[in-house]
Formats: sequence, C-alpha cells, structure tokens
Amino acid sequence: MATKKTTTAFVRSPAQQEADRIKRLERTQKRQQESSSSAPTSSTTSTPTGGRDFLDGFEQSIGLFGDSQVANGEAGQIFDYQQGVLQLHLANVAGGVVKLMSHYVWNAALVMAEYIEAGEVDVRGKRVIEFGAGAALPGLLCVKRGAQFATLTDYPDPAIVQNLERNWFENLVESEQDKSARRIAGTLSCDTELYKEIVTPAPFVKRSRRDQEEQRVRCAVRGHAWGESVQDMLDCLPSSTQNSEAGTGGRIQDNSNEKRYDWILLADTLWVSDGHADLLKSCLAVLREDGQGRIFVCCGLHTGYNTVQRFMALATSPVFGLQSKLVEIRRMPVWGETRSPEELRRESELLKEEVLEQFSVEDRNRTVLVYELWR
Repeated sequence: MATKKTTTAFVRSPAQQEADRIKRLERTQKRQQESSSSAPTSSTTSTPTGGRDFLDGFEQSIGLFGDSQVANGEAGQIFDYQQGVLQLHLANVAGGVVKLMSHYVWNAALVMAEYIEAGEVDVRGKRVIEFGAGAALPGLLCVKRGAQFATLTDYPDPAIVQNLERNWFENLVESEQDKSARRIAGTLSCDTELYKEIVTPAPFVKRSRRDQEEQRVRCAVRGHAWGESVQDMLDCLPSSTQNSEAGTGGRIQDNSNEKRYDWILLADTLWVSDGHADLLKSCLAVLREDGQGRIFVCCGLHTGYNTVQRFMALATSPVFGLQSKLVEIRRMPVWGETRSPEELRRESELLKEEVLEQFSVEDRNRTVLVYELWR
C-alpha cells in the first residue's frame, strides 16, 4: 500500500509551504463556487456552539492567511513532529465537523509543545488534560515527557474521536515491533487485532481491555462537549496509590485533589466566543481546587485580539474567579524568514500587550499569545 504524504514540523521548505497555501486557496475558491451555485443546506453534524456564519468565514479564511502559516498539515495526512517523536494523523473530516478545525496542527500547539519540551510547563508526575485536542500534539507529548496521566478530549464527533484514538494507539499502545512491521510493509494504517479490540466500539470485555491499556500507557481518549458532564474524564484518572484498597481497581474513590487535573491545556480553543463559558465550566470542573492547578493557554492572534480579551475577561470575572498572567507574545516565522528562532524570541520580548490591537492582519497571523490561569 502506498504511504500517505507526511508533514514534518518546522522543516517544510518554502516551496512546500507555498504549495500548501495555494491548495488551501484553491479549496476555498471551490467551496465558494459550490455555495454560490446551490442552495444552502443544513449540516447533519452540529457544532458545540452557534455562530455558523462566523465558522464558515473562519474556515474560508484559512486559505487567505498570506505569508504567515498559522495551520500545518492537511486533512487525512500525517504530521511528523520532530522527526518521529510523534506521528500524528490529521482527521479526515467532512461536512459540519470541518468547521471545528481539528484537522490541522496549529501554531499554538507547536508553541505549547516547545514549553512542554523545555520543561517550562513541567508535566512530570502530573495529571494533564487537553481540551479541543485535535491531533493531540501537546497532550501526547506530555505522556512522552513524564506525565503521570494525560486525557485527550475533543468534540464527540466520531471522525474526530476516532482520529484521536488512532493517534493514541499508534503513538503509545502499539509496540515498536508492530510499528516497524507496518513501515516495512509500507502501510501507515494500523490493522492489527489489538487495535480492533481496543479502539473499535465493542462489548464490556473489550472495554475492559481498553481500560487496562489506558492505565498501562498513562493516557485516555474521551469525547467531550464543553459544559457537559466531566465525570468520564475524572473516572479515568489513576489513583496515586494504585490498587491500595481492595475493589478500587486503582480508580479514585474520594473527592480529594487526586480526582482532578494539575494541568489543563488549551491550544487555539478560543476562536468562538459563544463557547467560552462552557469551556471554562469544563475547566473548573476538572481543575484541582487547592490553587496548585494551572490552565495553560496558547492562542493564535489570527482570530482577533478581541476574542482573546473576551475570554480572559470572563475567566477573571466573579463568575469564574480565575487569575491570569500573560506569559509571552510569540512571533512566528513567515515565509522566507531569515532570522533565527533566538532573534524572533528577542523580538517577542520587546512587544507589549497594549500594541496588539494595532497589529495588521499579517502581524496577527504570525503571533501566538501564551497565558497561564489559576484559581
């Protein structure tokens, strides 16, 4: 079987980046032509919030970001992070779920991954959950970098959740021997009996096997609509004293902070303001209550600074009562960039929050904001 095209983080050539941009523009033009030649129809797949017009416009704008690449990869392809550290499938979405933008790896996720790699977001021995995970680069990386447990969540659409499960399986569950066999055979799709037993919806006995694998690899996948029940995401957490009491199965049985998460990761999840309140409800429902938990937010400025301001204002309002800190204004390289990452970092350090409202479209597209929130 022929292998799929692979996208490698940070090493795509200028020609490849330009080709990606042209492809996105062509798809946008095609969608516009199709929409103008046919009557609008309702989607069979709902989104977690309203704002359909905004979502349509945002999706179309992906192809028009100019020389600043804010989204990486293509739907249905492989994104290679750091030459094999993680091989991430990008969801092959269709219909309404395309508006959820889970089929890209956004710059915000790459910036978050840098913080995790550098230990500035220290996940060692911590419980981590990623909301709106998409391909789950930050969440899976946390497992690789020593997290006690990581839960990967996204909107409960089958295409999105199954893609998350696939990345969970191929990067954490599948043995290196099986991976090597697939590569030799030239296949990037996993067809082993173990995959079918663990991931495919099945009776309880297979669910039990999946639970065992989740505990073994210290990572679980859950579909979650913001604002809905979080019990399933709390139940999958291991106890700090596994199997210390008969009949617990290693699961947490009390209401202590062990039942909650130390780190919540949000990478480009703020772009629809209507979803902010529900997202914050879910965050507070799983964040430890003793003030030691942290919400780490990386958000691309391409969707507008006002959207970010609205989220931060709501998060720090009496309704949710969080504290916040702007950690960094990160400048990303543009097409043909000749400056080193260190030079771009120094440029970022000179920027002040007050100037963000004055940014041009090009400046917004190449900027990622990094925040930390806590109780």
